[in-house]
Amino acid sequence: MIHFVGAGPGAPDLITMRGARLLGEADVVVYAGSLVNPELLALAPGTCEVYDSARMSLEEVIDVMATATSTGRDVVRLHTGDPCLYGAIREQMNRLDELGIPYDDTPGVSSFCGAAASLNAEYTLPGVSQSLIVTRLAGRTPVPESEQLSALAAHGASMAIFLSAGMLERVQEALLGGGYSPTTPTTLVYKATWPDENVVRTCVGDLARDGGRAGIRKTALILVGEFLRGAGERSRLYDPTFSTGFRAARDSARDGSLEGTSRTRGVASHKHASASARTAQTLAAQTRTAQTLADGKPIRIVSFTDAGQALAERLASALGATAWRCVPGGLDGWAREGFAQAEDLVFVGATGIAVRAVAPYVRAKASDPAVVVVDERGRYAIPILSGHLGGANALARRIARICGAQAVITTATDGRNVFAVDEWARAQGCAVANPERIKHVSAALLAGDVVRVWSDSPLSGPVPDGIALATSPDTCDVLLSARASSDEHALRVVPRVLVLGVGCRKGVSSDALHVRLHDILQRTGFDQHALCCVCSIEAKKDEPGILGLCKHLGIPFRTFSATELAAVAGEFSASDFVRRTVGVDNVCERSAVLGADGGKLAWPKDAADGITMALAQRPFCPNWQWNMEVEA
Repeated sequence: MIHFVGAGPGAPDLITMRGARLLGEADVVVYAGSLVNPELLALAPGTCEVYDSARMSLEEVIDVMATATSTGRDVVRLHTGDPCLYGAIREQMNRLDELGIPYDDTPGVSSFCGAAASLNAEYTLPGVSQSLIVTRLAGRTPVPESEQLSALAAHGASMAIFLSAGMLERVQEALLGGGYSPTTPTTLVYKATWPDENVVRTCVGDLARDGGRAGIRKTALILVGEFLRGAGERSRLYDPTFSTGFRAARDSARDGSLEGTSRTRGVASHKHASASARTAQTLAAQTRTAQTLADGKPIRIVSFTDAGQALAERLASALGATAWRCVPGGLDGWAREGFAQAEDLVFVGATGIAVRAVAPYVRAKASDPAVVVVDERGRYAIPILSGHLGGANALARRIARICGAQAVITTATDGRNVFAVDEWARAQGCAVANPERIKHVSAALLAGDVVRVWSDSPLSGPVPDGIALATSPDTCDVLLSARASSDEHALRVVPRVLVLGVGCRKGVSSDALHVRLHDILQRTGFDQHALCCVCSIEAKKDEPGILGLCKHLGIPFRTFSATELAAVAGEFSASDFVRRTVGVDNVCERSAVLGADGGKLAWPKDAADGITMALAQRPFCPNWQWNMEVEA
């Protein structure tokens, strides 16, 4: 017997009970190795034969199935998600029908369901959308003319786009051409429910840019629609004034202590009640600029009163954020979680409440999230932490535009419209290696002194007042370079342009990888802050050592198939052993170059102790723009 089984979106415990039982009874498993979590194979008996269909043709898959059933063995054909969506199962079933081999089908949790769960989202919000379009962009597999993405986009419904993350520019063009506004919220969910899941919140107009910055090229869903704001009309299902077959209508509009839009959640165990039910006002999201939350960080908003909650829901709708309602005693866990997840925090209430809530978790200028306070009447938006590097000033200005408030910016450089070096660094996509030097540069500018800047890369645009180009790196006050420096005087602004390609034997520890990386950086002279991404082959996507290294460095991990790596043009150090093992002659150099998006190899293959590493450098074209939010 052949059992087609949906493996679910990725997390091993999201397979159905029936699917798990069938795996536990299987004699042969044929699984989609490019997408199915290999941890699921642990459910199969130790004597089970396992085949990875990623390297097999349809004929080879059918031959394995037919051979097994001819000897009375049970086969589980394990597909990702639910195989009825882009699973190529009908062609297999047709062949089995021709051969007279019986089969059945066990559904699984689709990745579009897993993605919604990760976002706490509902595709069908009353008053927003009652339809979900599941589709894909035409690629090597065409789609009917009537199902072109631009034609489907004209409906304005909620949309889940599969198999298109590698063509984000085309997706963006089709969505805009079909009628979606540039400010329509859009979310990329990479590997929904997997341990390395990555969520990028953006809008249609910035989809290609933000997806590219996050390094997302495959294995990601693109979700589009106003449902992502979370604000909608109240459903009739639980409306106490609406009769159903199980409940008679009641006069009272209050039916419990918890209320608000689907963006509103309680903090800890504190309950609240409002004088009347409200529908959150839906505001168009503001056009994003390179300066406003360019890294797509999520935002959490908390309020304490009925008036504050109404404003919080307005802001959540416009910012694509999450609104919470609590009393001050429930704030500790909320703030701690926000800092741990690097989420920007907005308090609708008193400044003192916010200060006491975040004080235990404030660590450093370079890592603290943005914190903004808004009074419940929406008159003032006050950044109180991480104004420049964390983007709190920009967030306060954005909030001010939404609710008609005044942004109260207290940083001295902003107050006097003086060049803000830390905000400039953030706008250029750079890290600051020694943030303690920021105050010295700012103080000099505020005093009217000239600050000298040296850059390895040409800077375009007009030079700001108070800035001059240094004649050498030895005479500068600000050094813009991906190279390490021992200069204790200069503020070191480091472009995040360095891609690390890694190959390693199975089981190498993250400590060993970090030691090798440190050694290479010492020899090449690159600054560790310049690292923006680690890349390897798909076979290493779950390698604990590499995942641990990325977590330590705080940068994403991207993987590519052997086919993608083999297609990279250039001269690379070839290895027959590597080719026989993983299907391509070189992993570290090819993955580094591919991850560098048009960049060049900066350090060739460096091999020792079962580890190979290479570095590639992305193109970098800095300019002098810094306070773009004000100019907008």
